[in-house]
Amino acid sequence: MELIDLVGLASRWLHIASAMTLLGGALFALRLLVDPGLSEAVGRTAKIFLAAIGGLLVSGLYNFLAKPAFPRGYHMIFGLKFLLALHVFAVAYLLGQPGVAGAKRARQLTGLVISGAVIVALSAYLRFLSR
Repeated sequence: MELIDLVGLASRWLHIASAMTLLGGALFALRLLVDPGLSEAVGRTAKIFLAAIGGLLVSGLYNFLAKPAFPRGYHMIFGLKFLLALHVFAVAYLLGQPGVAGAKRARQLTGLVISGAVIVALSAYLRFLSR
């Protein structure tokens, strides 16, 4: 394997691992909100969410720039995915802010999980287009 192949593989792994961390953390945090005594634990996940966001941005930029060609319709779907990702990033950041009530935090997390699931579906479609 060449070095550029290893960098591409590492970038893809980082992207997937960061997405799993962010979406899995949100699902876990949503589960924690069922118990009102644990809702403050959600705010402590902010550093992990921010690290996952950083991993997604760095690896996503590399993956996008390293792609040699884009099939028809790729940019439109990618744009939708990116806008939803911005929503996920904003909500993940806001979850770490102090003073957010439990009901509002649950609503934010639910939106994050739904957006994250749509992003995963769009990613699968983009991978299908790129065959």
